[in-house]
Amino acid sequence: MRAHKFFLTSLILAVWVFVSPVSAASFEDPKYSLEVKDEAGTKTLRDAFTKGPAILHFWATWCPNCRVELPAMERFEDELKAQGLDGQFVVVALEDAPYGRIQSFLQDRLELERFTSYQAVDMQAVGTAFQVAAMPYTLFIDENGDVLGGIPGSLEWDAPQIQETFIGHLQGKGTIASGN
Repeated sequence: MRAHKFFLTSLILAVWVFVSPVSAASFEDPKYSLEVKDEAGTKTLRDAFTKGPAILHFWATWCPNCRVELPAMERFEDELKAQGLDGQFVVVALEDAPYGRIQSFLQDRLELERFTSYQAVDMQAVGTAFQVAAMPYTLFIDENGDVLGGIPGSLEWDAPQIQETFIGHLQGKGTIASGN
C-alpha cells in the first residue's frame, strides 16, 4: 500500500509540474495582507514568510488526510530548520476555532511538539484568495510571491523524491513549475 501511495504521489507531482497554472501574484498582492495568528498574536500572511521561494500549506483539524500527513510534515519542517530554510514553509489552519484549541489538537491529539501552524483569522477570505480547492492543499510560491501552482490532497512528506523536489524549490534551484 505504501509503495502504491508513493507511486500515486509521484505521478500526481509529475503531472502537476507540467499542467499547473501560473498566476501573477506577488508578496505585495493584497492576499498576503490577510491575517493569520500564532502564539505571539496576529500578523499578516506576508509577515509569516521570511523570504521566498516558499511553500504554503492549508489544513484543518476535521480533515482526516490532514491528520495523517501532519506527523511527516513535522519531520519535514525539522529538516528545513536544519538546512536553514525555516520561514519558507508556512502552514495555515483554515479552522473556525480558538487558536489554543488548534495547538492542543496538534500537541495532545497528534503528539506534535515542534510543529508550527498559523490559523487564518478569516478562513473564508484566505481560502478564497488562494483558491483552496481541497484539504489539505499545498501551494508553491516563487521568490516574488507568484503562486506557481498547487497540489490538492495529502502528500508523502517523508518520501525522498518529494523532499528533494520541495527543498530544491526552497533553495531556489529551479522552480517546481518548470520541472527542475
